[in-house]
Amino acid sequence: MTLLDSGSAHRNKLWLFYSSAFLSAIVFSTASYAPASYYWPLLILALAVALAATFFLVLFLRSRDERERQINRALTFAFVGTLVLSLVGGLAQQLGFHSMSWVGIPALMIILWSVGPILNSWRDQ
Repeated sequence: MTLLDSGSAHRNKLWLFYSSAFLSAIVFSTASYAPASYYWPLLILALAVALAATFFLVLFLRSRDERERQINRALTFAFVGTLVLSLVGGLAQQLGFHSMSWVGIPALMIILWSVGPILNSWRDQ
């Protein structure tokens, strides 16, 4: 067993992911309140840190065994579906369409979070 396969390496990758994501959120928030001269540099820094967080997450996911990868694919489908629907809903609301009821969002999430494992299990058969 190599050092990269050890449990502490998995924890380190997760720690790097969470700390990068947290730092990115802080910098994004700071950029929104910063003076105009600091806005774009902070925004670029926040984006770079978010990309680093994505890289660390991919490293972590690739180091998992096959069963964990199957679960991660199903969860990834559900997360991306929820993210896309949230962004489309927010954009539609900004364009003047009616906002979705607060009951509709959990219903969509339940659907997506159940469709993800179903599609993944069909793919593996």
